[in-house]
Amino acid sequence: QAFALMGVRPLWAPGSNRVVDFEVISAMQLGRPRVDVTLRVSGFFRDAFPNVMKLYDSAVQAIATMDDPGTGNTIRDNIEQRQQELLSLGMPAAEAQREASYRVFGSKPGAYGAGLQGLIDERCWEQRSDLAEAYLTWGSYAYGGGDEGRLDRSAFETRLTQAEAVVQNQ
Repeated sequence: QAFALMGVRPLWAPGSNRVVDFEVISAMQLGRPRVDVTLRVSGFFRDAFPNVMKLYDSAVQAIATMDDPGTGNTIRDNIEQRQQELLSLGMPAAEAQREASYRVFGSKPGAYGAGLQGLIDERCWEQRSDLAEAYLTWGSYAYGGGDEGRLDRSAFETRLTQAEAVVQNQ
């Protein structure tokens, strides 16, 4: 689903149902703007499918460097805009590019959940902002491209502020 929204075609291993690579669909063939998709994965998904997260990150990186004509490459545009913001704050270029392009987040390695269940079960929250804070604290670990569980709350917050829709697959 995420690949389709981004304009990426999965490439399947012969004789199996495993996606092993991808092909970026040209903007001309896609015929619409690319959708900038951020994944918030569960701990189970993180542990069971690290290869899928790396493949997804690779697709994001490939799209980020594509020179699509017009304004249809919203992924590249969003990454470049955020990278410029980070550079203006004095962040080194390579670090700014990496942080701006994170699109896979989850709980820290070895942790599970979104940080909300305990608060809800024990009634340990007073305001909705308490739940939001727990969600941000638990979900701010970036995955992909060798950064497997790098705490980056700023990147996660930025992605959430740009969200226009939320879809939960189970």
